[in-house]
Amino acid sequence: MKQTCGLVSVAGRLLSGVALGALAAGGAMAQSIRDEIVVTSQRTEQSLQDVPIAVSAFDGAELQDRQMESFQDIQFNIPNFQFSRTQFTNSAVSIRGIGNFLVAASSENAVSVHVNDVFISSPRLFETEFFDIERIEILRGPQGTLFGRNATGGVMNVITAKANPDQVEGYVDAEYGNYDSVKVHGAVNVPLADTLAVRLAGTTIQRDGYTENVWTGEDIDDRDIYALRGSARWLATDDTTIDFTASYMREEDNRARWQKQSCNAGPLQPLLGCDPNGPRRFDGVDLRGTIASNVSAETFGLIFGPSTAPFGLFSLAGGPVAGEPQPDGLRQVAMDTTPKYDAEETVFLLNAKHDFENFSVKINAGWGNSKIATRTDFDGGVGPELTVPAALATMPGVFALYSDGMFPVSDFDLGIEGPNNGLVGVIGGHVQSRSNRYQAIDLSIGESDYWSVEGIVNTDFDGPLNFLIGANRIESNGFADYAVASTSLDYLALVGGTLTAMGGAADAAAAAVLASGGSPADAAAAAAAASAAAAAQGFGFYKPYFFNDTDDNFLDSTSVFGEVYFDITDTLKLTGGVRHNWDTKGLRDRGDLLDSFIALISGTLPAGVPPVVPLGTPSVRDLLDADELNEGTPGAVNDFRVIEDDFDSTTGRAVLQWTPTDNAQFYASWTRGFKPGGFNPRTLVPGVSLTFEPEVINAYEAGVKSTLANGRLMANLTGFYYDYSGLQVSRIVSRTSINDNVDATIWGLEGEFVWRPIDALTFNMNASYLNTEVGEFSAFDPHNPTAGRTDVELVADIIAGSNCVVTRGAGDGPLLLANGGTPTGVPALDGLIASPFSVCSSLEGNIATINALTGGSYAVVGGIEQDLEGNKLLGAPEFKIAGGVQYDIPVSGGRYTLTPRVDAYYQSEMYTTLFNTEQDRVDGYAYLNAQLRFAPTDGNWHVRFFMQNVTDNDAVTGIYRGDQSSGTSKNLFILEPRRWGFGVGMTF
Repeated sequence: MKQTCGLVSVAGRLLSGVALGALAAGGAMAQSIRDEIVVTSQRTEQSLQDVPIAVSAFDGAELQDRQMESFQDIQFNIPNFQFSRTQFTNSAVSIRGIGNFLVAASSENAVSVHVNDVFISSPRLFETEFFDIERIEILRGPQGTLFGRNATGGVMNVITAKANPDQVEGYVDAEYGNYDSVKVHGAVNVPLADTLAVRLAGTTIQRDGYTENVWTGEDIDDRDIYALRGSARWLATDDTTIDFTASYMREEDNRARWQKQSCNAGPLQPLLGCDPNGPRRFDGVDLRGTIASNVSAETFGLIFGPSTAPFGLFSLAGGPVAGEPQPDGLRQVAMDTTPKYDAEETVFLLNAKHDFENFSVKINAGWGNSKIATRTDFDGGVGPELTVPAALATMPGVFALYSDGMFPVSDFDLGIEGPNNGLVGVIGGHVQSRSNRYQAIDLSIGESDYWSVEGIVNTDFDGPLNFLIGANRIESNGFADYAVASTSLDYLALVGGTLTAMGGAADAAAAAVLASGGSPADAAAAAAAASAAAAAQGFGFYKPYFFNDTDDNFLDSTSVFGEVYFDITDTLKLTGGVRHNWDTKGLRDRGDLLDSFIALISGTLPAGVPPVVPLGTPSVRDLLDADELNEGTPGAVNDFRVIEDDFDSTTGRAVLQWTPTDNAQFYASWTRGFKPGGFNPRTLVPGVSLTFEPEVINAYEAGVKSTLANGRLMANLTGFYYDYSGLQVSRIVSRTSINDNVDATIWGLEGEFVWRPIDALTFNMNASYLNTEVGEFSAFDPHNPTAGRTDVELVADIIAGSNCVVTRGAGDGPLLLANGGTPTGVPALDGLIASPFSVCSSLEGNIATINALTGGSYAVVGGIEQDLEGNKLLGAPEFKIAGGVQYDIPVSGGRYTLTPRVDAYYQSEMYTTLFNTEQDRVDGYAYLNAQLRFAPTDGNWHVRFFMQNVTDNDAVTGIYRGDQSSGTSKNLFILEPRRWGFGVGMTF
């Protein structure tokens, strides 16, 4: 509390000091600090310093000077702005601790992305680098009134360079650097008439990989990207301007979705795959704590009978079954699968404006299509060696796939056009790899089509009252699929499927002989022959890989909005705004994994539907669901879920703005923001709601924007407080995500400064403080289900590859005792409890019987809930500070200018989950860039030497927590390494 009061006191002194200085500055500026940047942060053109919003903006020249090539670099130049890549081909952008922290097809960004003032539904943010940009605007804080839905964190608005009918002009810039990096970008502008021009721009990026794969000896995480943009401007009349923009981006390379996987060996590793305790290490994952436990000897014996145990690939009691340890270096990995990355984006934009005498009308419209297909090593390493069991020779059909001692892994279509959902991998003859080691490979693909149109009327009356009204319509639809294939899943599907087929064939043959009057001996002979025939053919459960199949995900959104601007006096202005949104969201999805096997053992397999299919079957789509457009299809093994819901909201803002001089502006505002809820992925976890709730934010902000020191110092300060309800966050449990809503409070301070003491010397700095606290909320941690308690028992589920916890009543002793783990005196439950490996659903279903027989009061839960109140939000470092300096040095009597520039950045530690554990902590780090530019003072060319990440800092920027079925490992996202090189450029 003393620290908080002290910070508030310091903030008060800073605000008052800047205020007094700004008031004293009074008159006109003697020297411009930076070129004036005109922004559209309030949906009309205004000078950056006149906008009563915390907004940062950079024109194209500043982007190049500060080496801001992508949004990854933007975060080093803006207070309380964070950017990192995420697990599933997306990026995590957060402003003041608010971002998209969900794993769900229906989740949406909390920071709204616009290009040329048009909302972009599915932006490929972290693939694309900036080129031919007029400016970038970053608005901090909720902006729902003017920018609409999902702007609870803020807005990013990228304004591309427009065609110019006045003259032929253009530029070209090329650079070469380490990692054999080649980058070229440029543009040419051509007038076609006095009122019509076109502009063509493009970029290409090629470089070698940043990461060494010590297992294969190759480098991965390379780049091969190109992008094109065409624009046209038509000045239809003196008052009418129409801009059209078309862009295309394509990437095909081996970009890594994440850079490193961490796992700790420790006492809990056999049950969790990785131990949640201790500092981060890079040990191999123990397969006994993953879904691969379902091919152990114990699992086969439990499911198919004790005589089938020899088909198991390892024993749960036989010690660790872990792969190769990872090298310690964050730029080195040991993986047996090379990543593949394929992305494509097409966008068309239209901006039209007509000025009437006292008002203007604007139309902003756009259509876009985004596609992504990636493949990577799911287990992040090199698995343990496996031996084909001798028992497999009794199944000639399946043994043919394993006779060379190699284990096949199912293939699924990998292409930017998406997969064929009916493929059955190895069963249908589709194999993507073979190895004598355990392998797991994943695929993430998606496509989105969207369009939006917006109309705005903005008045400009001479009197004190003006207003803005508008309407917006957005539609989007697409699919998002995720698949994982592994050695163990294919093996269980094939061997377990053939065992089931052999048993079924034998029973049917014997029954037929007996029904026709045959002898028991004849029945036994017929059964043996039928079983042998099934073994010779080979069968499989379907599908043999995990497939989260969301084949339709749609949004329909309509909104109306307006603001009123009232000049109370010449220096005091009041703004009031309101917006209403009507959102309808829906999806159709299904989670596939050994569907027929699960249906068979749970007794839900429809009559007449086979539990297995013979090897060579090309598709099982009709068996899974013959009518995917409707829920409740008769005879479906795994029916699609069809779900839809409405999310309506009313938001608004009020701003009081005081401008006592031309050099100072003070403002205070209240804003209400809203982000719609959505749908949790389908899950077997009990008690999980089908939907997650919307987010609602009430934000209070006060700030001052000022120009001091006779126009040579710009100083902007902001303070804010958020009351947040229903912040959406995710936990990964049992191969799916559970999306929770939590309340939170957030407050902070921000400062942005530019000082130009002399014309040749410029300093810039920004700093921020951010305090975030989770409200009253409890949840269990899938990576630490026991929460460190010693009076409960952790169980590894050998069927589902997940975990559960057994709790005890007062006076109860440990449940999982001797006799193979069966409670003494309960022989009827043998096989249900094999401490500490078991089947959680069976254990839970029999806990009442166990309690009755033992006199105990045991219970089975997913995990022990932890009180998270007071914890920090994820992606929210407490402190950030950044600064830069550049100096123009005259050379050769002023004919040339040499400009050195250095930019430095530091952020404090932050967390990547609400549990705030040591392994989820991202340590604070520093980042340094340098550049030396040489150009003629009045010329049109330049050369430069650049270096990014001068200290070669391998800082972690984000962490993804793996599922229990993958061993609770963690995927790390790392800064790009030190890059250096030379560049040349020319304008014309």
